[in-house]
Amino acid sequence: MGMSRRQALAGLGVLGMTAALGPLRAAGVELIRLNIPGPHLMPFFPLELIPVLGVDREFGVRLAIRHLPSGVLAAEDMLAGNADFAGTGFPILPNFIAKRKNIVAVAALSSGAPPYGIVVRKALATKIRSLKDLRGHSVGVPMGSVSTKTYLQLLAEHWVGSQGVRPQEIRWVPITQNYEGVHGALAGEVADAVFCEEPNSSSLVREGLGVQIASLYDPGNPARLAGSNHVRAVLAASPSTLEVRPEASRKMLQMLRRTLKWIHEVPREQIPLRLGIADAALRADIVRALGRLPDFYSRDGRFDKAEIESTRVFMKSVGLTMPGGRDIASTIDERWLPQVNDARSD
Repeated sequence: MGMSRRQALAGLGVLGMTAALGPLRAAGVELIRLNIPGPHLMPFFPLELIPVLGVDREFGVRLAIRHLPSGVLAAEDMLAGNADFAGTGFPILPNFIAKRKNIVAVAALSSGAPPYGIVVRKALATKIRSLKDLRGHSVGVPMGSVSTKTYLQLLAEHWVGSQGVRPQEIRWVPITQNYEGVHGALAGEVADAVFCEEPNSSSLVREGLGVQIASLYDPGNPARLAGSNHVRAVLAASPSTLEVRPEASRKMLQMLRRTLKWIHEVPREQIPLRLGIADAALRADIVRALGRLPDFYSRDGRFDKAEIESTRVFMKSVGLTMPGGRDIASTIDERWLPQVNDARSD
């Protein structure tokens, strides 16, 4: 009999974590396991920076990060028991709830205009000039599982739909969410275009692989999308984890807020440098992207009421509903945020 998806995800976690658990416990160091898409995706920089800056050690814990191809897989793997927390897209949480998988958002990571664009292969740039021209072509986008679409997949379908192109009129090609995924899709001619976020879209253009035909965050040509200022990247957890490990949950939120505070205090150039990104051109792409998005990161992890309302509008526009008439706000558990001291005194 073949393994179920849950069993397979559990197996992946065992391979990645078993060797580390023994020494950490023996040394008396508390382990907190975190899944995020990546590596080096801008929405999740605040989480990646925690161990880099040594913030976890200051709190007497070890934050072990695993990178997965998408936020959906990061959350699924967490719910399978292989992590304590996951970085994922907020609008996809209803899909988990509908499948009776308990998951809550405990902190907001990013806000403002979505930093996403569509980049077309350079050889096709004269043929595909607008979103309407994508009809009949292939577009690479990070895909979720058989039953759960990724946030980027939902957003891409919503965007082309706003231009009169039905999602089924496009051939969606699964790619990973990191730069290797979008680069390979265009360089290998696997897809005619890719839907990706900054700084990946800028890097593709800089390297001469493609031409950006549309952007969701261009102030000179803003996209007219319903609910465009919705809550996007969040830190999520299983309610059972929060109840069983309250101290670890409190520390996780403290560490995140400490890192968010650092991000808003240092020059933008420090962020890719501290992340250890060796490619100077990529670092420059990140710095420019952050310069265009000065309010990209939350300052304290709290959820903004206006963005929650925008999320309701976005969900309605893409056909997402909460089971049993629940509201999307019911997937937020902010009990841990008030317990966190002001970031200036953490």
